[in-house]
Amino acid sequence: MSGKYGATDVNGTTCDIQEEIVVDNEVDSSASYKRRWWRVSQNVLYGLGHVYNDLCAAMWFSYMLLFFQAVLDMRAVVAGAMLLLGQVVDALATPVVGVLADKYGTKKAWHLTGCILVTATFPLLFIRCWGCWFNENTQYLYWWMPLYYAVLIIFFQIGWAVVQISHLAMIPSITDNLQVRAELTSIRYMASVMSSLTVYLITWVVLRATTYSTFISQTDDYKFRDVSLIISGLGVISFMAFHLFFKLRREDKSGKGAPVVQNGNGTFVHQDNEAAKLPAKSKIMYFLRMPLLYQTSLLYVFSRLYWALSLVYVPLFLEERLSVNPSAGSELVASVPLVLYISSFFFSLLLKSKINSFGNQVVYFIGSCLSLGSCLWIALAIDPEASIVQIYMVATLIGAGSSITLVSSLCVTADLIGPHSHQGAAIYSIVTFADKLVTGIAVVAIQNYKCDDVVDCPQYYRGVLTYACGGSAALGILSLSLTKLISIKTKPEV
Repeated sequence: MSGKYGATDVNGTTCDIQEEIVVDNEVDSSASYKRRWWRVSQNVLYGLGHVYNDLCAAMWFSYMLLFFQAVLDMRAVVAGAMLLLGQVVDALATPVVGVLADKYGTKKAWHLTGCILVTATFPLLFIRCWGCWFNENTQYLYWWMPLYYAVLIIFFQIGWAVVQISHLAMIPSITDNLQVRAELTSIRYMASVMSSLTVYLITWVVLRATTYSTFISQTDDYKFRDVSLIISGLGVISFMAFHLFFKLRREDKSGKGAPVVQNGNGTFVHQDNEAAKLPAKSKIMYFLRMPLLYQTSLLYVFSRLYWALSLVYVPLFLEERLSVNPSAGSELVASVPLVLYISSFFFSLLLKSKINSFGNQVVYFIGSCLSLGSCLWIALAIDPEASIVQIYMVATLIGAGSSITLVSSLCVTADLIGPHSHQGAAIYSIVTFADKLVTGIAVVAIQNYKCDDVVDCPQYYRGVLTYACGGSAALGILSLSLTKLISIKTKPEV
């Protein structure tokens, strides 16, 4: 690993997490190897901490609407409202968790609490509720089914937000070295990609191993139940391993640290002045008054919106395509997202070593261009008769664009926080707040405009992937351009 695992002082000296280690030419090579192995193993263990959330997110975004609409026969607008509810609860819980996690307890304690809440609720989201079969007397299902799943969604999303914010906030607590932070962010995303790959692989195996069907129907509820239970088991193992073996240095809640400005190259420079002596509450206000915070939030929002809409609507697009060209069968809704995430994993590996060479903003621009290119491809070439090879190629492009923009936007956020690890949870909650609301509102709007009769709009979800996802990528490029222009005008003297 190219960076040191620990805090970096103003002179670039690195301190180890456990104790200060003085390295000289006489240090035994075996001791050096052990320290290196410790840093690598801790990085990998850190990645395990968000695996359960990533498993749930892949299932939530990719198959929740499909399960509600195709299996539970829920109306499209009601299913969209369920997703909006989850996103709103997640968004509202995020800042509350961010403030409380910085003040009370430890990041690992908050993380464990969230994992327990997720475990208690997530599997039930993909199991048919008691009495939720449409028969002669189904009037009560129009209120009972949404109420039942709404309660589960509320508690699940609160737990998910707790895990996400506490895990993200550990990055600044682990190290002040910006290069190591970039590596940790890449490892975190690689773990996310591996988790999503696992979900799609399990789904593909379950769909192939059970009774074959061309379309997803009400009788396929047991398939979603089995997938959710397998995923929950893997998630429990991952977060238990994280809490047993990952060691986080003692958190500093003193509020010490230098404020941050952006230089002309798009990186962040921390300066020592009177603002560094502000109390914690004033420091939050200091960050809230920074235009860079909101510029960074926009980059993250549009990268997440592209990612989320792709996850939600690629399976629905494939299901829609099967009504015209059913030759591939229902397992296509798992194999195409699987290819998408293999591409994401490859590019996240590439970013791990190359992101610092180009700069976060340049990398974000490249990822946004790839994302926009995939949407144009869908608009121009992916009609119902398009070959499966073309669909897989577009999925590869979507995976590349989403991984590049997500990793680079999180690296920009970590750079913004700098040495202010005691405010890490609050800042991450601010940055991630808007994306959850925007995603939920976008899905509800898309579902609301969907035709009741498929004949009236046979390629509706193709249009969604073209215009909604393409618009997200274009807005990301626009936000990046504005950020660059503002940084040039307000370039500080370094």
